[in-house]
Amino acid sequence: MSELIYIEWCDAMVNQNSWLSIDEAIQWAETNNWIISEVGFVLKETDEYILIANKKNLYDTDNVEVGGIMKIPTTWIKKRVHLTNYIV
Repeated sequence: MSELIYIEWCDAMVNQNSWLSIDEAIQWAETNNWIISEVGFVLKETDEYILIANKKNLYDTDNVEVGGIMKIPTTWIKKRVHLTNYIV
């Protein structure tokens, strides 16, 4: 069984487009465009990370396949919503 969740986390960012002054670099870093959101099925959860998949193939219930695998450090997670008791 897998719980379906909506999750938001702060992701690492990189600017490889150009050289910046220190002030420009700080201004770039202070934006909020590092918040990422995803809906997915929880495959595994530990104190260090959560493993989710955004696709699940239920064609063969003896050999369920998943895609769009993401491993997110728990310290990065800012918001988590359990979606309507949906469990598959």
